[in-house]
Amino acid sequence: MSNLSREAVLTALGRVQDPDLHKDIVTLGFVTKCEVEGTQVSVVINLTTPACPVKDQLKAQAEAEIRSLPGVTDVEIEMTAVVRGQEGAPRELAKTIQNIIAISSGKGGVGKSTVSVNLACALAKTGAKVGLLDCDIYGPDIPMMMGLTGHPEQTEVDGKPMLTPKERHGVKTMSVGYLLKEEQPAVWRGPMVHKLIEQFLSDVVWGDLDYLLVDMPPGTGDAQLSLAQLVPLTGAVLVTTPQAVATFDVTKAITMFKQVNTEILGLVENMAGQSIEGLVEGGQEGQTVRLAVGGQEEVLSIDSEGRFRTTIDIFGRGGGERLAARFGFPMIGQLPLDPSVRVGSDGGEPVIISNPESPLAKRFSEAAGKLAQRIAVRSFASLPVLD
Repeated sequence: MSNLSREAVLTALGRVQDPDLHKDIVTLGFVTKCEVEGTQVSVVINLTTPACPVKDQLKAQAEAEIRSLPGVTDVEIEMTAVVRGQEGAPRELAKTIQNIIAISSGKGGVGKSTVSVNLACALAKTGAKVGLLDCDIYGPDIPMMMGLTGHPEQTEVDGKPMLTPKERHGVKTMSVGYLLKEEQPAVWRGPMVHKLIEQFLSDVVWGDLDYLLVDMPPGTGDAQLSLAQLVPLTGAVLVTTPQAVATFDVTKAITMFKQVNTEILGLVENMAGQSIEGLVEGGQEGQTVRLAVGGQEEVLSIDSEGRFRTTIDIFGRGGGERLAARFGFPMIGQLPLDPSVRVGSDGGEPVIISNPESPLAKRFSEAAGKLAQRIAVRSFASLPVLD
């Protein structure tokens, strides 16, 4: 007869460490169910985000530890997640949203909206409840990138007229682009921008969200200040290219967010090189080809298939890494130039959706996981331990 006990299983699970929180999953309160019936064990492990990048690793370690116990014949482990909101006083606006993250940049043209859309879709694919708010009032690109058009539906909540966010790819969205005619510009002063952002937070039926990503306009203007004044932000993600001009402008955004007490969760370096590959018909291994790029010549070797490969650093190299090292926050993603991003953005099918197995889509997924990880570590407080 088996002497397997619940206490023995919990002891075994106590050897599984969360690599980010540096404690075992039992002490952290992640084990919300532990049942033993004869030689069968059933466990539920509840993490802090469905986008946890070490979820599979923790599950495999937990199963290995349980199976190492004498008498175990069957192990069932269910992985769940509950995203925790930021600590502090409750928000007056957007009370049903756990985390609000600004996606910002020091200058335009660095791919901030592209990053916002793909991060939102990547988080939604993990099962998280995600919203995307387009606060780039003067250049609202989110509708096109998400493949959405038309005025949002109106509803009434407790006698108050509200807007229903337009949803696609599992992401709820709102943008001034839905409210204006296609060619109509938003020629607005600061107070009007402030009021619109306030209404997007208070007069939209967002529902329960784990993450609301806010695509900000470039620079350090009215929209950034208004958002930070209206709601406590979980943090900000800054997008740059490796180019010195872009990283120089990002330093101003860093200073601005410090002034409004908003933590920088990480940096995304976009357009970090472009992969070039070619084939020389009849080429032999060891032969070379000369490639002229930007006034310089690069000598490349041909492989056994007659192919050559290289990465061209169109906007330079290492700018984002130097910036992250200088200010002490993590690089959560480095994304190369890829024509498929442009195709997907123009067609309303982000690359994370249109080509999910591509190397670039996987990088977006990794960046989303690192972002969720950073938020979870920041907001974590010990949960009740299973008795």
